[in-house]
Amino acid sequence: MIIYKSKKIISSFLFLFSLFSLTASNLVADDHNSPRKTFYISDPHGRDTFRFESEAPLETIVGTTNHIRGEVVLDPNNVAENLKASFEIDLATIDTGIKERNGHLRDQYLETEKYPKAILTIEKIIKLEKEDRETPEKLENSKSSYVTAEGVLELHGVKKRMTFNEVKITYFDGSKELEAGYMYGDILKIDGNFKMKLSDFNIKRPQFLLLKLSEELNIKISMLASTVPPKEDKANANKSDDS
Repeated sequence: MIIYKSKKIISSFLFLFSLFSLTASNLVADDHNSPRKTFYISDPHGRDTFRFESEAPLETIVGTTNHIRGEVVLDPNNVAENLKASFEIDLATIDTGIKERNGHLRDQYLETEKYPKAILTIEKIIKLEKEDRETPEKLENSKSSYVTAEGVLELHGVKKRMTFNEVKITYFDGSKELEAGYMYGDILKIDGNFKMKLSDFNIKRPQFLLLKLSEELNIKISMLASTVPPKEDKANANKSDDS
């Protein structure tokens, strides 16, 4: 009788162990089939670009910087699900082509000593479109998707909710061809355009001599994001592992 009960207990234990192992395997398989990836924006070759254009009476003022850092976290198999992204733009590095004008822009209008960065946070995707309509939610190698996103732009001490329309995202699997162009890991190319009003962020309309800029700026952002972390981030991670 005792032997019978012992066999029954062992059989029950083996059944529960098998069930647990099967469930765990399925969870691992599901996670493998839907991997979330982190893409880092910090191109050492200066290919990330922030650009603004403002109409003035005699010319169009253009300012640019390549000093952009950020991260995008998403599942390539389901882009709209829980995508998170954040970008920082170093405002003190914006160049308008004239050194004196750069100084006026930094000191009198953007006040970069007090507000050194613009921070753009994407909170959710509300629309995703592709030319190939079969799998609109999935990023495919060398194909582009167009997303409408909601987020917050923090600038000059002010946070404002905004909608960003038709942001183009192109996804590339890592390859030798990309490495030949100094792009390592899987790549997201992100291109977006939007408009912003200076008054929404308590910024005075800049005036340089007789040139007063428009109240509304046209903004263009182009970025390359890689699954390979920047070198300094790798170094910090290694230090943490050693400590």
